[in-house]
Amino acid sequence: MYFKFDSRLGIELPDFPTTFEELPHPDQEAVLLRWETIRAAIPDQIFRFERAIEDCLEIVHHEEDWDEIALQFDHIADYASRIHDLNMWRRVDPSLPHPPEHSVSQEHRDREK
Repeated sequence: MYFKFDSRLGIELPDFPTTFEELPHPDQEAVLLRWETIRAAIPDQIFRFERAIEDCLEIVHHEEDWDEIALQFDHIADYASRIHDLNMWRRVDPSLPHPPEHSVSQEHRDREK
């Protein structure tokens, strides 16, 4: 209900019609419970992307056509980007008002102070 499937990442992501704080309290609890289930599945999704990277590297190691090698490196970069995004989402608390890149950046700035 408060989540939308992200086909690029292969998981559901929070998608609130309003801020988390404005959701009814029972809905907030349901969202947090659902998010913990989703977050628990993120390492498995990361593993699938890592396997896809390994498959691409296997092709690169046996390929002689430069265009195909470049294509495989494009795929690798895309999977690496997805892994990065999943790692950021794994740290997100849906009750925070910022998207993951802002949350992680703020967390990083706070540690530097």
